Amino acid sequence: EKVSAWMDMYFAAVRECIGPLEKVPELGKLFTEDFEFVYYTPPATAEFTGTRASREGLLMQMVHPGLREIIEPYYYANNLEKLIVSVRFNDRTVEEASGKDLVPPFQASAHYTLVPAEDTGFKIKLLEYWTENQTPENIAITQAAWFKNSKPVFESIIFDWLKARY
Repeated sequence: EKVSAWMDMYFAAVRECIGPLEKVPELGKLFTEDFEFVYYTPPATAEFTGTRASREGLLMQMVHPGLREIIEPYYYANNLEKLIVSVRFNDRTVEEASGKDLVPPFQASAHYTLVPAEDTGFKIKLLEYWTENQTPENIAITQAAWFKNSKPVFESIIFDWLKARY
């Protein structure tokens, strides 16, 4: 019961924080320092995803202002002995200005390996992620939108960092 309640809290936090640069860092506390993200869905060489990421690498992928990624879990299957949670969910990326889906929603599943944590109850140590195959066109649309929406934010951070060092 604690594990399912924690996963409900996690997905509520993801819905709230994914997208805007100011909110994404709030998710960092839900992952271990040595967290690993593994993306198994082809194409494994997709530039916007890659096959593996650290905690910070995953959080960077969650920064895309103007877009809202909505992850809607259908169910959890918990292995309480190993603290592994399998989740099936619907994944949508919505343009905030229009409220329209960027591409058709798709099905995904993930295995979350948890570890106990004093500050948050649990933390995610390993996230293994699979999605249904998507058309190359939809992948290109999503990639272009993520880059378009995140590039100005990252440029602003770098510019401010550079200016602070003059």
